[in-house]
Amino acid sequence: MKEKIQKIRQNKLVQKHKAKIKFVLVGGTNFLLDLGIYTLLANILGWNQIVANVLSVTVSMIFSFYMNYTFVWRSQKNLFETVAGFFVVSIFSNYVVQNLVILVVGALIGEGNIQNIICKFCASAVGMVTNYFGYKIVFTSDKITTLLKKIQKRLKKK
Repeated sequence: MKEKIQKIRQNKLVQKHKAKIKFVLVGGTNFLLDLGIYTLLANILGWNQIVANVLSVTVSMIFSFYMNYTFVWRSQKNLFETVAGFFVVSIFSNYVVQNLVILVVGALIGEGNIQNIICKFCASAVGMVTNYFGYKIVFTSDKITTLLKKIQKRLKKK
């Protein structure tokens, strides 16, 4: 079994797409956590979809940050730079984009437990795409680091 795993790790295609593969694994786990909390709140406890989504996304965002920082991107940046960029991307993607998708899909398919889950699936799929590209910039781009260092210096002066 160890030999098969080692072969897979050494595969050129796997090496080329290692970050994407890790992102999908972490994203899948994060999605299950998010969906579980959302389903509990919206379907079992009867909370409003948007409120349930905001809470489930907040919990899963904390998990996502830790896993992306340590496992997917293995960021070498300082914590302030990474946290600030991560949350800017996450707030936009998870609170704005996902909630818009939930509202649009919900308006198209109606209300109900199954419809709630379909809305969440659609929102999470769109969110995963926007998160991937946003997180890639946050965890690997020097341009964001430079911008955040300037912001950090201005905050220290005040």
